[in-house]
Amino acid sequence: MSLPKEMDALVLKGVRDFSIQTVPVPQPDADEVICEVDTTFICGTDPHIINGDFPGFWPTGYPFIPGHEWSGTIVQSGPKALLLGWKEGDRVCGISHCGCGYCANCMKGRFNNCLNYGHEERGHRQYGHYTPGAYAQFMRTSVKSIYRVPDSMSLEYSACVDPLSIALYTVKRSRMQPGDDILVLGTGPQGLMAILCAKALGAGRILAVGSGDRLKKAEELGAIPISYKDGDVVEKVKDLTNGLGVPAVLECAGTSDSIRQACLAASKGGVVSIIGIPHSDPALPMKRIVLDEVELIGNRANPNTAQEAIDLLVNGRIDLNPLMTHRFPLKEFATALDVFEGRKEGAIKVATKPNGMN
Repeated sequence: MSLPKEMDALVLKGVRDFSIQTVPVPQPDADEVICEVDTTFICGTDPHIINGDFPGFWPTGYPFIPGHEWSGTIVQSGPKALLLGWKEGDRVCGISHCGCGYCANCMKGRFNNCLNYGHEERGHRQYGHYTPGAYAQFMRTSVKSIYRVPDSMSLEYSACVDPLSIALYTVKRSRMQPGDDILVLGTGPQGLMAILCAKALGAGRILAVGSGDRLKKAEELGAIPISYKDGDVVEKVKDLTNGLGVPAVLECAGTSDSIRQACLAASKGGVVSIIGIPHSDPALPMKRIVLDEVELIGNRANPNTAQEAIDLLVNGRIDLNPLMTHRFPLKEFATALDVFEGRKEGAIKVATKPNGMN
């Protein structure tokens, strides 16, 4: 395919300062491909990046193209990518992390904690965070960060593999066993996907803490709803578990209160698996954590779970359709972001289409 020299992209020029601009189409390095982007979903991290909540880190500077929950079709491959079997016409979806591949953590498969993080000259990338992302007509990516999309799966559907595989990683790290009760704090997109993953992996009862329409959605997905607006969350969990608490807790809300509640709602010897990032560090009940051997596990991204997530989707173990609520052309990104941030019209997963609606 003969690529154009220029493309439309969402360019972040500063804090809350963005517009659709014409920029050069990127060129691939040896182990990279260029993809025509089909769908890019708005991630909960994107508004934080747009709002400048991680100054000098995500992104490291401006101008910048964000976006990392995406899918598309390969239109150009570097020579090494070709040798590795990635060719024009392949349908793929991407994740944000790309480890250097050489450091001790990458060699252990923990590329999400690459020791060369932030150093593109050493081979590390994090697409849509500090490396240019997918709110654009074309996406440049290492083959280490893409996965093949089965013929039976739409590209739009597969653009949710990145967040779904993060939820799957969070569930697995809780060491939940089949039949275990599990508690999910937070019913945003990540919490709802965690409910789906826990259900697919054989959870017993799934307790979900949230409010409003999203808590109703959690109930529709099979969870027992607990509104944090209607009394003490920990007390309610204890009432439902004969005072024992829950052996596996997933913290997906990212607030100081929620993290503290997670620690108190876990059973003795329980595991709190955390994916939410609070704005400020919480005061933790350390006496309880130590004496009852409550484990706190932090989770970053989705190392080695994207293919597992694809397999769960292909085999019908997880259905994401109830979460995919809105679609906009990329040129209407400001509206899409407003719908996502305002949770308007039941918005959960909001898609943008860089190459037009299809």
